[in-house]
Amino acid sequence: MVVAELNSNPLPSLQLYLDGPFGEGHQEWHKFEVSVLVGGGIGVTPFASILKDLVFKSSLGSQMQCKKIYFIWVTRTQRQFEWLADIIREVEENDQQDLVSVHIYITQLAEKFDLRTTMLYICERHFQKVLNRSLFTGLRSITHFGRPPFEPFFNSLQEVHPKVRKFGVFSCGPPGMTKNVEKACQLINRQDQAHFVHHYENF
Repeated sequence: MVVAELNSNPLPSLQLYLDGPFGEGHQEWHKFEVSVLVGGGIGVTPFASILKDLVFKSSLGSQMQCKKIYFIWVTRTQRQFEWLADIIREVEENDQQDLVSVHIYITQLAEKFDLRTTMLYICERHFQKVLNRSLFTGLRSITHFGRPPFEPFFNSLQEVHPKVRKFGVFSCGPPGMTKNVEKACQLINRQDQAHFVHHYENF
């Protein structure tokens, strides 16, 4: 009886947008003017939603405290999480205000740094300069070989954003990686300049 009544009086269709899933420790990314997201292994999962959420809200003209996100993706191979590459590609296509900067660190090649790896590195840099895209991923994101040098990276952010006094750093992944992020934050915080607030989850 209820079904028949619904069929005879159809309701207007509604669009529903569902945000998430966000990791519990990463929900405060929007409270910082500049946030750094560091994902390794399966720990990249919560950041995929954050990246899409940021670009979507920006496209709607929403007022946000967060003006810039740096996403550092650490992976053994570019094929390990191809689904994430698709999301990053979508973010790049819709990020009209240059809100998101992505750095991909492929660690497997750096473990065997031989002549082949050197040639791949040279080709990657040339391809990125000429076509503004990565040879490995096809993304505009910057691809690096090896593990992220967190302390120099954080120092460079202070130069790019000299007026920002507090950066949000959110890492999710293997304990070794989050420990390195924490160590870099502590070293930077001793310099009595900008403060890097670190939140992390281990997988």
